[in-house]
Amino acid sequence: MALLAEGADALDVQGCKIFEVVRICGDDGSLEAVQLVFSDDRSLTLTVWTDWSLTVELRSDIAVPEYLWLPEERVRIVIPELSDLSFEVGEVVPRHNDAAELFEVRFVLGGRQLLVGSTGGNLIIEIE
Repeated sequence: MALLAEGADALDVQGCKIFEVVRICGDDGSLEAVQLVFSDDRSLTLTVWTDWSLTVELRSDIAVPEYLWLPEERVRIVIPELSDLSFEVGEVVPRHNDAAELFEVRFVLGGRQLLVGSTGGNLIIEIE
């Protein structure tokens, strides 16, 4: 695995073609991360960090990140309504809190909107 970019730099994915969007869940079904998988086998992984901020990594693979311990016990669940080879990332809008920490990102994917955010230390997603 190669980390290509993190934080705001990792959000430079406008125009990338989407292969699939997945929820990464624990064995109890709890949402731990959201991963956008691109047609070139790169992925953008978003999760809540220990300080409750939203962390973002652009990776050269589609593996479950090692910091989601134990990665082999995590389940990747495809979000069917956002997994379409014709989708591309049209817009990426990050939002920061008063402490300048990233807490939310809104993606426009093929006319659909995906919101990924951190609320009270929990990862949330909304699809419109």
